[in-house]
Amino acid sequence: MLTRPYIHFRRRAGKIFPVFLNPEDGRLAALAEELLQVYRSGAEEQLRRGELEEPVEALCRGSGMTEVAEALTKLVEDRCLFHPAQELDYPAARRRLLERSAALLLREGDAETYQRAWRADPAAAVFGGGDLYGDLPEHEVLGGFRDLTARELLERYNLAQVQGLLMRAQRLKLRVSDPETGELRRFFKYLKFFRLLAEIRRVDADTLELEISGPFAIFANSRKYALQLAGFFPAAVLLKKWALTADIHWNDRGEEWRLALDESCGLRSHYRNFSSYVPEEIAMFHRLFREKVRSWQVAGETPFIEGTEGRVFFPDLCFRRAGGGPTVYLELFHRWHRTDLERRLAFLSEHPEIPLLIGVDRALADESVCAGWAAQYPGLAPRMFPFRDFPGVDRVRRLLDANFPETAEALCR
Repeated sequence: MLTRPYIHFRRRAGKIFPVFLNPEDGRLAALAEELLQVYRSGAEEQLRRGELEEPVEALCRGSGMTEVAEALTKLVEDRCLFHPAQELDYPAARRRLLERSAALLLREGDAETYQRAWRADPAAAVFGGGDLYGDLPEHEVLGGFRDLTARELLERYNLAQVQGLLMRAQRLKLRVSDPETGELRRFFKYLKFFRLLAEIRRVDADTLELEISGPFAIFANSRKYALQLAGFFPAAVLLKKWALTADIHWNDRGEEWRLALDESCGLRSHYRNFSSYVPEEIAMFHRLFREKVRSWQVAGETPFIEGTEGRVFFPDLCFRRAGGGPTVYLELFHRWHRTDLERRLAFLSEHPEIPLLIGVDRALADESVCAGWAAQYPGLAPRMFPFRDFPGVDRVRRLLDANFPETAEALCR
């Protein structure tokens, strides 16, 4: 991810235009390849961060494109794994060494005798010939590097320009046109994975519109939310036809600029094979559910459920009774989803026939708030339950058995 100094854009008539690089440009490709080669060699030779700085700085200065080179360097460094020179508690070992050194100096008296005694002392050998501050960043060793091609690096730069702007977004709208079913399911899987605040409406049979709150609309934990929004953007680029508009607050003067992009801008996503990826907590839930529960099974793909006023929502998990029969859905609401939760409760109160359980993260609401919702919607209270991070298998099984001896699937597709 690129930080603010590396985001380059132009402004005109209330609009903001990211400055993209041309991946076909030979000079840029050569610069990217040379930069990557420095880090490939550094990983092979186990160079220290400080040893890498000199060739990288010389490359950036000599490129004639210093700002671009520095931004590319930031993206490459994000793919590096640095570790201390030794697996050692440096502060504690340093303290012991300095205390031992002081004791020797006091005992021996003169410098020459002290030096001989120090060189023979085992404590000095711990730091490999005087590597006293091996835990400082400049002494960290490049132990690994996730390689990529020069073109991929330039394409990452272009994506990162938009991601950096979205970190300052008030809100954004995303229109998805003519999506294939599998493409749309993958897209919503990303949306759930990044736990964004999104209101989804069906414009017509072939078009969906999402309004996603940006970090500047969130009052708490906005930095984390901003990173999640930026991380989500490459998923939108995977779509065949998409159009994004966002209101960007780049400075503290209250100015707002409109960002508008669509598939014609030539951005390419690096996300691959997400359809086969299952987050760790979900994989664990699936495994424990299979081990502990016999009357229900976790089903495959969850459906899109049509709400009121063209709204669409997408549950997190789908359950089906063993041997066939009723199907039930579970939707989880996390710390930023309070408005979505209130809308869902209002919708379910009007359509109690929809077989949906509601999980509420304790980071979203405490017990008193949940009790208030239960009092407001008494018919839905048995379907609601609190959880922390991810729901427990036993709690979900009990709710399934208690609430849905029979279900209807007609409204779900």
